[in-house]
Amino acid sequence: MSPRWAAGFVGVAGLALLTSRAIALEPTRGILDEIARYDGQLTELDAADEAMKLREAALTSAVDAHNADEKTAGAEVERRRGDVDRGMRAAYRLQRRGFARLLFDAQSPDELRRRVHYLLASVTTQRASIATFSELVDKRSQAAAAAEAEMKALNALRVERDAQRTIFEEERARRVELLRSVRASIPMTSKYREESTEARSDFNTSVALHEGSMPEAIPGTDGFREARGQLPWPLRGRLLMGWGPYTDSITGDTLQNLGYDIASPPGTPFRAVYAGTVTRSGYVRGYGQVVMLQHGSYATLYAHANGLRVAQGQDVAAGDVLGLVGTTGLLDESTARLHFEVRYNGTPQDPGSWLGGG
Repeated sequence: MSPRWAAGFVGVAGLALLTSRAIALEPTRGILDEIARYDGQLTELDAADEAMKLREAALTSAVDAHNADEKTAGAEVERRRGDVDRGMRAAYRLQRRGFARLLFDAQSPDELRRRVHYLLASVTTQRASIATFSELVDKRSQAAAAAEAEMKALNALRVERDAQRTIFEEERARRVELLRSVRASIPMTSKYREESTEARSDFNTSVALHEGSMPEAIPGTDGFREARGQLPWPLRGRLLMGWGPYTDSITGDTLQNLGYDIASPPGTPFRAVYAGTVTRSGYVRGYGQVVMLQHGSYATLYAHANGLRVAQGQDVAAGDVLGLVGTTGLLDESTARLHFEVRYNGTPQDPGSWLGGG
């Protein structure tokens, strides 16, 4: 394990001692800030895992290529082995007969020239054949050595990935444990209610102000209103929670879900339902990793992601991947999901009236 991940284990161990007491010992630290801290660590681990996946794929391809080179060189070695053997036997027979005798037994100058030419051609051919054969043997050996080295690197990388995933699962479990601690403590539940209400209010206000300042139409997005009832779903999944009231399992409060929560495996890509411009791409307290697209006076919001694939100011087409399904933000359970909203000048709309059949 590299020093970096060894340090990570030390950090995790220290974190474990603080998790159950962090809010109680430090009243100034917010619950949402603690969740954001966990989310940041999980996002970094997830990004590192993606980088390792790419490295693993590259190493696997390199091993396959080296093995293919070794196989090709080996087949060519076997093919040429017979030629080299025959040439060596012919040279041996010539030596046994004696080169001088072969030459000086010639009955005429023309026959002598032919014999000299034959011998020179034979020696040259054998020299080239042996050199080529040696190069092929070396190539096969080098390919085998390279494949072995890449395989060792690949195995080491897989060990590191396994260690990293262990850290990831431990961090995610501690995040869930934090919310369980909140549920078990009346003061912490009250603090959670206050912070989550404030976060939602601040975000909704900022979105309304931002969208209200946008022009009525952006080139390429003026048909959004006409797409009502026909928009594709941002991903395939199970509708976990629809539009309307629900009961917060931590506080027991009745809250309003402003969109759809769609359950899907972690890492599932979600896509833009319509062409637009990215006006938000980053972490938002309570909502986790968020992407917001502007479509004139309309906007679509995608939250609780793990890993974003677009940047603020970027223009995207319908169907472009925006990010990956995750568990970031204010969730009272660990079910991976995408929270999806449609808004008009900041006012949430029921996604059911906008999305098509799936």
